[in-house]
Amino acid sequence: MQLLLYSLVAVFAFDGATALPSENASVSIDSTLTYCLLPEFQGNVTENFIDTSTTNVTTSNLFASAKNAVFISYDQEFLDIIGPNPSLKFIEQRNYSFANEAGIWVPDRDEAWFTSSSINESTSISVLNLNTSKVHSLNTSIPIVNANGGYYFNGKVYFVADGNATVAPSVYAVDPQDGSTTVVINNYFGLRFNGPNDMTWVKRGSKSYMFFTDDPLSYIYDGGQIPVLTDAVWRYDPQEQSLVPVISRADIVVPNGITVNANQTKLYVTDTTPISPADAGAGANRTAGSNAIYSFDLDEDLFPINKRLLGIARTGIPDGLHVDDYGRIWTGESEGIVVRNPRGKVIGLFNAETILDDQSIPIANFALAGDVLVLLASKRLWTLKLAQNLVSPDRYWTDAP
Repeated sequence: MQLLLYSLVAVFAFDGATALPSENASVSIDSTLTYCLLPEFQGNVTENFIDTSTTNVTTSNLFASAKNAVFISYDQEFLDIIGPNPSLKFIEQRNYSFANEAGIWVPDRDEAWFTSSSINESTSISVLNLNTSKVHSLNTSIPIVNANGGYYFNGKVYFVADGNATVAPSVYAVDPQDGSTTVVINNYFGLRFNGPNDMTWVKRGSKSYMFFTDDPLSYIYDGGQIPVLTDAVWRYDPQEQSLVPVISRADIVVPNGITVNANQTKLYVTDTTPISPADAGAGANRTAGSNAIYSFDLDEDLFPINKRLLGIARTGIPDGLHVDDYGRIWTGESEGIVVRNPRGKVIGLFNAETILDDQSIPIANFALAGDVLVLLASKRLWTLKLAQNLVSPDRYWTDAP
């Protein structure tokens, strides 16, 4: 989901060896405290879990320590991911949200591509070289108007984009070798999409299918075009040359993040129904929708079935969505980058309170690049070398190159 910002562009140079932005690298919290706080507690849905007040002095001190930690663990599995001595590498900082969405790993080039928030009704696309830690702007043969989410598949980088008053919301394909760009999808029987938000590709045998989410968030937050189509998850079949809706508002009100697991059998989607201050959170005055993560099985014809709730964001909404090769679900949320095991337990998170420069702009997305996590922290860009190789490049090719 893009955020609308108005700011001049400026880049601040920092040494790549900049120390962690906290006193403590990681803090472990017993997972029992996530559902049993004694004797008294007071939590707020507009704040993070570690901001919960409690009359238990030991727990209160632990939470205070966690506020200064980059890594908050609720399970040994999370510590196994980050390793014994995790250390963020600072890449760059600017005075606007240049590192916001997409989080696309291009493995054969060892790059991470990402998009900015909307600045003066326009977004930009940047490319991080994971070998040199240098960032450059992407040049494309035709403009990609207000790019948002994206995905790498079979040698091309795909973007979904909100468009503007004259250019329809579209899906684009970019050749990373020379920047040549084509429009893949820009209408449904002559109707504009509302705001394609994120996308993924699924392969099954010799066939491949694109799934993307379409929602009204660009209209709600960025003053875009009035929505025409019903919000939905769409499936593009390049073999049959067909585009069909496969998940409706009856299942997910505002579909946003979307991804697939490593063996291409499950589709994951986040519902980001906007929460207004009057709602006081996800529960009050809500008639439909949840700030939640869902999974679907993909049947033999590659249609999503068997919807299952996997998790609810404690604070804000779950936005960007990735699933690693171990089946763990990673989401960008107001608390930070939250990691759940395949059964939905939150095992740890990368703390937004220490990673972000501006807490008013939550982490929307990130990239899993093999054994590197690329943290798109709005005005800041970080990388983290992990103790596990989380994603294999094979899932991004119909046949491994």
